[in-house]
Amino acid sequence: MSYYMFQKRKDGRIYWYLGKSERTKKGVRRTWQQYLGTATSIMEKINSLPDAQITSKSFGSISAMLSIAEELNLKEIISKIVPDNNYKLSVYQHIIMQSICRFNKPMSRKASIKWFKDSILPLLWKKDFQSPQTIFNQFDKVVNNIKNKIPDIDEEICKTLIDNGIKPSTLIWDPTNFFTYIEKGENLPKKGASKEKRFDKNIINLGLVVSEDNIPLMHVVYDGNKKESDVIMNITNLIHSRLKKLNFDIENIVFVFDKGNNSKENIPKIKEKFHFVGSLRMNQMNHLLDIPLSKFEDLYTNKKGNIMKGFRTKEKIYGEEYSIVVTYNEKGAKKQREKTESSIKKITEKFQEIEESFNKEKKGKKTKIKGLSSRINDFLYKQYRILFDWNFDEKDQKFSWGLNKDKLELRKKTYGKNILFSDLEKLTTKEIAETYNSKTIVEHDFKTMKDKLLIPIKPFNLRKDRRLKVHVFICVLSMVLYRYMIWKLRNIKLSENRINEELKSMRIAFIKQEGSNSVKKVLENMTPEQIEIYSALNLKRFLPN
Repeated sequence: MSYYMFQKRKDGRIYWYLGKSERTKKGVRRTWQQYLGTATSIMEKINSLPDAQITSKSFGSISAMLSIAEELNLKEIISKIVPDNNYKLSVYQHIIMQSICRFNKPMSRKASIKWFKDSILPLLWKKDFQSPQTIFNQFDKVVNNIKNKIPDIDEEICKTLIDNGIKPSTLIWDPTNFFTYIEKGENLPKKGASKEKRFDKNIINLGLVVSEDNIPLMHVVYDGNKKESDVIMNITNLIHSRLKKLNFDIENIVFVFDKGNNSKENIPKIKEKFHFVGSLRMNQMNHLLDIPLSKFEDLYTNKKGNIMKGFRTKEKIYGEEYSIVVTYNEKGAKKQREKTESSIKKITEKFQEIEESFNKEKKGKKTKIKGLSSRINDFLYKQYRILFDWNFDEKDQKFSWGLNKDKLELRKKTYGKNILFSDLEKLTTKEIAETYNSKTIVEHDFKTMKDKLLIPIKPFNLRKDRRLKVHVFICVLSMVLYRYMIWKLRNIKLSENRINEELKSMRIAFIKQEGSNSVKKVLENMTPEQIEIYSALNLKRFLPN
C-alpha cells in the first residue's frame, strides 16, 4: 500500500489529489483519493504553517535526460571533441542544458536562463548565475567552438548507441523542412518546396537517418532550395562510411526512402551501398492501378487497426527488374477520397468567385496574369493543380476554368495505394510493406517537432548559419536522448504520453524549518508507475545533496 500525489487537468488548470494504491488481483490499482486543491492553494496552506516553509522543483524530466546523457557518455564525447576553455558552465553543460530545456518547453534564450535558475541543475552542478548575460555570452562562444564539430559529435553518439545495443537492420531516410521568418540569412534559408505550404517563406531542410527503433543515427541540415533527390546520395555515402568505420555489419541493412528520392542515377548508386525498399510515383506504374482488389492479399493490421492489403509482381524500373508491391489501405483510401472531395469543393468556390468578378463590369486597372496566377496559387495547392485547367486572356480580360474529369478519375485509382519496389526478392510481400511503412516513425517525430508536442525545432529567429546548425543539433540531440529513453523503457507497459506525464509530475520538495538555515530535500511520494521509471533509469543518483 502506498500514498502519493497526482494531478487532474480541467479547463487548462491543474488540481492535486492525494491517492492510495493497493495491490489487487488485477495489479496495482488506486483504491482511494482525496482532493487537495490547486498548487497555489496548497502552497498558501503550507506557507501559513509556523514551523516550516516548503518549495518544490521538477525532478523527473530533468533527471531522466541527465541519466540518458550519462549512459551515452555525452560529457566524455563533447569534452574530447570540443575544449572547454574554462567556461563557468562547460560546453557539455551548455549543450545538455539547452537540450533538456527544449525537451521541457520551447522558450526564448532569456526564458531558458530563468528556467535554468529555477531548475535543479544549479543544485546538481553547484553553479548559478545572477546575470543571464553571462550565459548568453558564453553560449555564443560555445556555438563558435562546436559549429564545425557537429558531424564528429554526431558520429561518436552513433558509435555509443550501437555499443549500447542499437543494432539497426533498417535505416530510414526521410527529409523535411521548416519555414522560417528569416528574410535575409546566409546560405541555409532559401525559397523551396515547403512541406508546410509556406511558399512565401524561406525554408531550411533537415534530414534524419533513424533505426527501426526510431533513434536518430545521423542528421544533416542543408539549403532550403535543394531537392531531396540531389541530397540522398551524399547521405547514403556518409551513413555507409560511418557504419563501416564502426565495423558494423552492413551487408543485410535495408535502406528505406520515399518517391521524392528516385532517379535513374540514384537507384543504382544506392544499390551499391545497401539493399533498399523505396516507393514509386504513381505515374511510373499507372497500369498497376487497374489491378482489381480481389487479387490483393491481406498482409497485416497496422497500429491504427487498418488492414493492409498487397499485390506482388515484378517490373523493370530504370532498366532493371525489381520486386514490386502495390499496397492498399481501405481506411486510408476513404480518408484521401474525403479530403480530395472537400478540397475540390473549396477550390471550385474560389474559381467561381474569380469567374464572377470578371463577369461584372470592371473599372480601373486591368488584371495582370502574374497577379492572377499568384492569387490562384494561394488556394490551388500543387497536388491539385493537375486536376484543374484555367486560362486567362489578359488583353480581353476573359477568364475560364474547369475540372479535368479524366485526371480526377485517374486520381481516384490511387486512393489508399502505394507502389513499392525493392532489390530484395527474398523478402515476403508483408516484409516489404512493413519495412517501408516503418518510415512513418520518422514522419511522426518530424510532426512532433513541428507541432510543438515534445521537442519543437521552431521558431527560427536566428540568421547565422552556424547558429541555425547548432540550434538544430540541440533539438536533434533532445530527440536522440528522448528516443533512447523510450527504447530503454520498452519493457515498461506504459505509453509514451504516460511516461512523459509521470516524469513531469515527479517532483522534489525542499523543506526549511523555521529558525534553521538547513534545507531538507525530499522526493515527493511517487505513483507505482513513477517508481518503476525511477528504478529503471536509476534516478536516485540525481537527488541533490
